[in-house]
Amino acid sequence: MDDKNNIKEIFLAGVDRVLGYNAVKKYLDENKISGNLNLVSLGKAGSSMALAALEDKNIKIQSGLVITKRDHLESDLKSYNNVKCLESDHPTPSLTSIECGIELIKFINTKKDDDQFLFLLSGGGSSLVELIVDGFSLNELMILTDALLSRGYNINDINAIRKHFSQIKGGKLASFLKKRKTIVLTISDVPFDDPKIIASGPLSHDDVKINFDKYEDDIIEKLNSVNPISCPDINQFSNINTHIIAKLDDAKLACKTHGEKLNYNTFMHDKFIEGDVNDLANYFSEHLDNCEKGLHIWGGESSVQLPENPGRGGRNQQLALLMAEKIKNKDIIFLSAGTDGTDGPTNDAGGLVDGSTIDTGINNNLDYKIYLKNADSGNFLEKSSALVTTGPTGTNVMDLILAIKK
Repeated sequence: MDDKNNIKEIFLAGVDRVLGYNAVKKYLDENKISGNLNLVSLGKAGSSMALAALEDKNIKIQSGLVITKRDHLESDLKSYNNVKCLESDHPTPSLTSIECGIELIKFINTKKDDDQFLFLLSGGGSSLVELIVDGFSLNELMILTDALLSRGYNINDINAIRKHFSQIKGGKLASFLKKRKTIVLTISDVPFDDPKIIASGPLSHDDVKINFDKYEDDIIEKLNSVNPISCPDINQFSNINTHIIAKLDDAKLACKTHGEKLNYNTFMHDKFIEGDVNDLANYFSEHLDNCEKGLHIWGGESSVQLPENPGRGGRNQQLALLMAEKIKNKDIIFLSAGTDGTDGPTNDAGGLVDGSTIDTGINNNLDYKIYLKNADSGNFLEKSSALVTTGPTGTNVMDLILAIKK
């Protein structure tokens, strides 16, 4: 049994279950929506989700706007002349993100008062589309976002800050819709599948206050420098119906099902994986030393503290290399990868390591400790043939972490 190929196959089975196209198609097949709709699809899965809506026979898309990450746009969308497709930047917003925000508002404002909308939302939308509040600059927002991403804050804490500086996040986009009938189909990339957090909740009523105790002084200083726009009154959301159509648990369950097909004794763990990768490596190492043999499945989203000049890699690659050290000379295979096919600012999804990965590196004159210190795990994993590279997947439900103990 080729366990390395199998664990990759199991990961891809999990991804396949939550693909944007598959999730939208399944929802529309099971919930007949009819009529003329204006389509807005935002996020890393925006392209894939939009295709399923455009191909559905029961609805007619009058016009559409798709905003997704660079190099995530599917070529099939080009055949739809009524759909405008834009590519933007992630994980740090850019001038393009602002231009996309302007295009989004323009698209909504040109519609008639009785027009209806279909919004397709997925993770990544927070960075891809933005309109900043008065008194704050794009450069300040970019520096602030990079600080939040590099200091180990979780997605809830990061998006809370993003909402503060935005004219569209935190439910504020609803004010532009002016109570037009809107269906929102969402792929969740956040803990507990809260629509207020996915893509910073542009169409979800949000009365959550920022917990200032969570943030460092320089971030609090920025928060106090502007007057945020309040979320619209809850009655502005009366015609907005939101549905979660794919989530992390769906992907984990698909991994379990596929693992059982391959005859593994399979364990799906409820624990949501979050926190610093160094702490998580200790947790996984201890668990795998003491657990039963078989396939073990987790999901979540870790964080990593970056040095001043980080190398190549992301949280999944850093976790994989940390685990390579922990499982050295053990009969364990470990995979950590992003379901969106990207890990941090890289084009790799994550890493796949086993008991021989560190020795492979040593044989290539690589000191894994230096690569870990420099957050340059991607280069170590590449030189050790331990990267997981899928390309953009068309979905985003956080990360899958799989291990096979033999």
